[in-house]
Order: sequence, then structure tokens, then C-alpha cells
Amino acid sequence: MKNKTVITGFGLRLPKIQNVVQFEKVLRNGICTQSIVTGIGPKRESLVCGIIEEELEEARERKLRGYPRAALLGIAAAKEALEQAQIASPKARLAVIIGTSTSSLPEIEQCSYLYKSNQYNKISAFNAGMTNIHSLSSGIANYFGLGDGNLVFTLTNGCSSGSDAIFLGKTLLENGTVDICIVGAAETPFCDSAIVSFAKQKAIKFNVNIGETGNPFSKNSNSFVISEGAAVIVMETEQQANKENKHIYGYLTGAAANNDGVSIHQMDENGERLYQTFDQAVGSRKITYTNSLALGLDLQDENEAKNHMKKLGAHTPITSIKGMIGHPFAVSGVAQLISSLISLRDHFIPPTTLSDFKGYEHVNIVKETMHGDIQNIAITSHGYGGNNNTIVVSKVG
Repeated sequence: MKNKTVITGFGLRLPKIQNVVQFEKVLRNGICTQSIVTGIGPKRESLVCGIIEEELEEARERKLRGYPRAALLGIAAAKEALEQAQIASPKARLAVIIGTSTSSLPEIEQCSYLYKSNQYNKISAFNAGMTNIHSLSSGIANYFGLGDGNLVFTLTNGCSSGSDAIFLGKTLLENGTVDICIVGAAETPFCDSAIVSFAKQKAIKFNVNIGETGNPFSKNSNSFVISEGAAVIVMETEQQANKENKHIYGYLTGAAANNDGVSIHQMDENGERLYQTFDQAVGSRKITYTNSLALGLDLQDENEAKNHMKKLGAHTPITSIKGMIGHPFAVSGVAQLISSLISLRDHFIPPTTLSDFKGYEHVNIVKETMHGDIQNIAITSHGYGGNNNTIVVSKVG
């Protein structure tokens, strides 16, 4: 018999959101946390972003000198999650699994710039560690004393990395490989290579106002808002959580993942592989609503709506939180899960904001905060590289 997987803690750092309490207020009230950053484009254009403007306390810690920004964000999010789960120095078998799509890219670009501009003397001796993507997970694990003898993985599966980390953690817990998993994602996507690439794809828009880009479920939108941040959850076996009398915030009752098998530059345009994960993870459960990846890109959003309607029908609501926080790549799936845990706890469905919903009138999209009994939530994720993922979180296991 497989072990049941429960969630005993969660934390995050997102644009204008420093903790879960602030996140709850943003979700409940549909507050947009996006900003306009000037001079960020190749021709000094402005860009609507989800950017963390506050200085990180972790950046001032001497022992974190030479850590990449993604690791610092991850540590900040993990502090809240570990405190909530009451994990200090656990004796249980443990895994730390953190996903990312862009971690260390800003540090790599900065090092390359210094090298090519004959500023070799300004390159830090710590650069090998700063530009090592695995410094994200190993940095978090070792900062909290969780790495010694335990499993530490960094997943770089594109935008699905955070959800894939959850999938892997659930698998390890169910199979009895570990008792506790610290799982999440961190992203620092504000680097020239990412911005220029997405601009050439016309997936982001320069010189527009907030609300004119990144509109979920709208045929008038075909762009998204780049965001940074980190989100971490603590997953345990139900047996481990009960042994220590932990509060259980939710059960992971379904999870499925696959790959499109198409190309590194393309996706399954029909969304059939994503639907397979949705169908497998949901099974016969009665889903209260879908917490969708929808981010303002027409093809992705169309497939999200189509799959939701095919499996759950027009009577089941669907929502996206991207109008509030933008799209923080791999962090998205974990942030969606945390918003779902808040939804289970506080009995409301957050609204889809910054959208005119044109072309999606047939879909039961949550446009204003809905209150009621929440039991089971489906959470979808997919991205570059072709990985698809659906997670189901429930009030009861």
C-alpha cells in the first residue's frame, strides 16, 4: 500500500509578496503585483514585469556570500515553509528537490560580460559555484543543514520544473524512499538572453501598460508577463506527519507527468499530452475547480480551457492567478499549489484578473472571488521542453 502524501508547510517570495499572509490578501482581492521596468529592452524599452524590488535579507548574510540570487530567493521561501512545518534538524530520511528554468543565467551572463570586456579581475573566485545551476538546491539544502547524507536534486525541466519536483517528491514519499521532501522552485529570468528570445517570438510586449499584456483566457492576448520569485512546500508521508502531530494543510491525491516528444522549440499544439496528465491525475474525483497555468499565450490558454471542458465540463470553474503575479516560469506550478492550499483552508476561489475573456465566454472562468466549500483542486503546468504536469490537491486523503 502506497504512503499518503501530505503538505505540512509552505512559503514563497513573489513580486510585492514577502510571505503567505500577503499572498492570501493578493489572491482574495485580485491585486496585481506587476510593475513597469524601464530601460530593460535591447533598445532601452520598458517592460511589464513581476519583479522583487525589496532587498533580500539573505543577501546580507556573510555565509551566503557568492550564492546566486535564485538560491537566495529559494532560501527565503524555504525559511517560511520549514518554520510552518516545524522542521529544524529532522532525523527522518529527506529529499530536497528544487526546479528552475533560469537559475544562474544572470550570473553566467555577468561573468561572460566581464570576461569579454577585459575585466577578468572583477570575476569572483566564487563564480564556479554561482553559475552552477545545482547551487540552487544544494544551497538551500546545506543552508538549513538538510543535505548531509540525504537526496538533493535540481530539476531544469523548463516551466514545469516546479510541478515536476512535486511529482518526483510524491513518488519518493509513496514508495517509502524518504519520509520528508522539501520541494519547490526559484527563478531569476531577468537576463538579456531570455528577454531578447521571448521578444523575438513576440511572446512579450515592450512599451505597454500593466493590463495590456499577459491576459489569461483572452483571444486578444498572445503575450505573458515575465516574473521572478521562489516557492517551497514541505511534503511528508501521512505517517511521518501524524507521528510528530503536524498540521496537515492538504493531501496530494493525484499527480501525472509526461513529455510531448515533439521538439525543444515546439509543443503539442493540440494539448493531447497535457490532457493525458489531466485525465490521469484527476481520475474519477469530483474537482471543485481547476487552478490553470493560463498565462496569456493563446495556444496554451486555449488548450487549458479545452482540456478542462473535456474532462470536467462547463459546470466546473477554472481560474488563473497569472493576472496577479505574472508568470514566474517554474515557480508557477508551486505558487498555484500554494494558492490552492490557501483556497482549501480559507474556502474561496481566487479570480482571474486582467482579462476581457474574449473567445472564452463558453468557459466557466472565475471572474470574481468565489466563496464556498473547496474539496479537490486540479493544478496544471507545462512549458518549454515539452513537459506536461497535473497535480490534484485535496482537503481529505
